[in-house]
Amino acid sequence: MAGALQYVCLLLTFAVPIHECVAVRQDPKCVTGEPCFDLGTVEMMARRVSKDLIDADGENILIKHNSFDKIRKKKDLHSCVLQKILYLFEHVLIRTEGKSSTPNEGDLDHHLELIHIMDRLRNCVYKVKNGCKKLYEKAYNQSDITPLPKKSEATEAAIEQLQKLKYASERLDDVKIQERVMDELKSLHLYMPGKGFRKKLND
Repeated sequence: MAGALQYVCLLLTFAVPIHECVAVRQDPKCVTGEPCFDLGTVEMMARRVSKDLIDADGENILIKHNSFDKIRKKKDLHSCVLQKILYLFEHVLIRTEGKSSTPNEGDLDHHLELIHIMDRLRNCVYKVKNGCKKLYEKAYNQSDITPLPKKSEATEAAIEQLQKLKYASERLDDVKIQERVMDELKSLHLYMPGKGFRKKLND
């Protein structure tokens, strides 16, 4: 019964406009109007799916927040990077569907719901007027992952992040990469807020 009620609540989260302030740990702000998506739901679902994972070995795929903050202040950079982040997380979720040991609650499959949520989040990312092609080419033409300088510009931070995402995206069937992505899933909601992510549905 409790599982069924939670399922109904989740459906209402998707279907009914939310008229309230959305607080995000990274930068709590009051959003007036209809939020594009409640990132609190992303955090809740992600923790349920990845809660039984031991911290994965290896280097993080998502760069540190103090470096990523430089990206989120630039609308085009943030948008282009978010597209690749969501691509990676969605495809790893698809590949690991059915392998998760997280129990479902009633009829609610948290893993499957997260796959659908990735698509919803993608719709909240601003479309870049001139596209992301030049930025992607600049990042991908460098063969090695470039170390991030202490005083990095936003573009340099974006390039490092894109290189890490490219490396992981080319190894989607690697179990270690899958484990790393699933482990970092818990912090995904902290990377979404910024200039490239629409706060409201009608932005």
